[in-house]
Amino acid sequence: MDQRRCALSMMKEYVWIRVLLRPLVFCVLFSAAVGLFSIDTYAQVVPPDAPCLGCHVNTEGVVVLPSGEEISINVDLEVLANSVHNFHEDVDSATAIFCTDCHSPADYIYPHRPLPVDTFDDFVALTSENCQRCHTNLGAHNPGHLVPSLYGLNDNLPTCADCHGGHDVAPAELLVDDPIAFCESCHQNYEDPAIAALHEQVMADIGVGQDCQTCHTDDIVTSVSAQNFSSSEQCVTCHSLLTSEATLASGEGISLHVTGQQIADSVHGNRLAQMEGGRALLCVDCHDQGGFQMFPHDVELPSTERLVTIEMSNVCQKCHEDIYAGNMDSIHGAELAAGNLDAATCVDCHGAHDIQPPDEPRQKISQTCGECHSAIEAQYVESVHGAALFEDSNPDVPTCVDCHGVHGEIEDPITASFRLRSPQICAECHANDEMMAKYDISTDVFDTYVADFHGTTVTIFEQTASGQETNKAVCYDCHGVHDILAVNDENSMVIKQNLLVTCQQCHPSATANFPDTWLSHFQPSLEHYPLIYFVDLFYAILIPAVVGGFGVFVASDVYRRFLNRRRDEHDEDEDEEKEEDQ
Repeated sequence: MDQRRCALSMMKEYVWIRVLLRPLVFCVLFSAAVGLFSIDTYAQVVPPDAPCLGCHVNTEGVVVLPSGEEISINVDLEVLANSVHNFHEDVDSATAIFCTDCHSPADYIYPHRPLPVDTFDDFVALTSENCQRCHTNLGAHNPGHLVPSLYGLNDNLPTCADCHGGHDVAPAELLVDDPIAFCESCHQNYEDPAIAALHEQVMADIGVGQDCQTCHTDDIVTSVSAQNFSSSEQCVTCHSLLTSEATLASGEGISLHVTGQQIADSVHGNRLAQMEGGRALLCVDCHDQGGFQMFPHDVELPSTERLVTIEMSNVCQKCHEDIYAGNMDSIHGAELAAGNLDAATCVDCHGAHDIQPPDEPRQKISQTCGECHSAIEAQYVESVHGAALFEDSNPDVPTCVDCHGVHGEIEDPITASFRLRSPQICAECHANDEMMAKYDISTDVFDTYVADFHGTTVTIFEQTASGQETNKAVCYDCHGVHDILAVNDENSMVIKQNLLVTCQQCHPSATANFPDTWLSHFQPSLEHYPLIYFVDLFYAILIPAVVGGFGVFVASDVYRRFLNRRRDEHDEDEDEEKEEDQ
């Protein structure tokens, strides 16, 4: 009985123990399961740089560089979170940025290696190299800063961190909100006073939508890549903002202001680009010295403004070789070679950046020559030719180049050869029947001159001794040179009341009736000088008649003599035959 009671008692205790153990076992097993799940979840959400943060957050530790500079190893998590990299915002995101993404294994494996740099600047440059793992390489991203390296100037070149920062990287949009101030955060002082003065002027004239990158673009300007139009854009952008002058050794100044529109509208701009196979000239096509292709320009300008003009004119021969060579053979080239620096050059006549067609409009030709020959141009404008050109835009009247030629054709107009050739110059128009018919001008003007004593003598001299002086009158002796007036103008040198004075230039003893013998370039006719016409007609008939009559008489006499001789010879032959027969 006691044993049964004992057994029942033990069973009751076992049941009680089993009741108590079941929840306990369940709790243990549930806790183990939860623990295993939590470990797996923790492994998924804990960032790979958690150990980094364990040391580098809320610490006052520093690293001392060989230069003596100190670098704090503290990392401000709030700064990282507010940066453009949005540190750990979404740990599961494929774009999440961790310490190990920027710092290479050699940097984050513990114990850390000693920093392979000597100075803080070296450390910044080393750190910036990591940016190129994700971003465009430094050379392609901002070569504008790297241009000096092409010329061996590598000091103080900015790195990624210099502009964008380190842990506090800000969005690029914020950096360009005030781009000028951003650039000036580094570029405040300039060792070269010329550069300082230039930037001061450019920044004062900079317009809406322009900033530092308007000039300092991402294009590298070298002698090779200068074939890209962007290189000219850099030149033009800067020079369009300049309003000052470069001071030469003489104290003279040359303007630095050039606009892109000037070049585009010139013959070397859009007009040339529209030609088949053509392209607009670049600044470096003419300014091809290496010093022009870097800034500040390493070019020594000539000492005077005039020498600058002459030097730039020499550039034209690169494309216009034949014209340039011809011009050097002209009176202008000869004078320049003789030391006359005022002689006209390419730039003097055609301009520099704003070159336009030299004959559009046609009046421009004379105006160009008038830049140097102002007194002569004033005479020409008032002449019969100039008035027709400037007032009526007459396309037929001669301009300076029609008489004097262009480039290599221009010769010294005071030489004997030019004087003897001058009637032929006038004949280009005044012996042209079609042109003269438009204006009811007879071409007899030239024919009668060549036929008279003056013209005949000049023609002989031109053909046999072109360099020999002659005092015989040519066209401009009587009509004037650049101041030629209409023959019926009251001030004309050849109008009736002024003709004696004109003749007395060569014939000082001429009297009032001297010019009356001149027929005014008219051929004698029933309308003009009828008496002389009939006299000419009389002699035109008499002389051929007399000469013809004498010719007939001589011919008939010769014929008669021939017949008589033949008859005499025949008679002699008959007499001889009779004698032989006897």
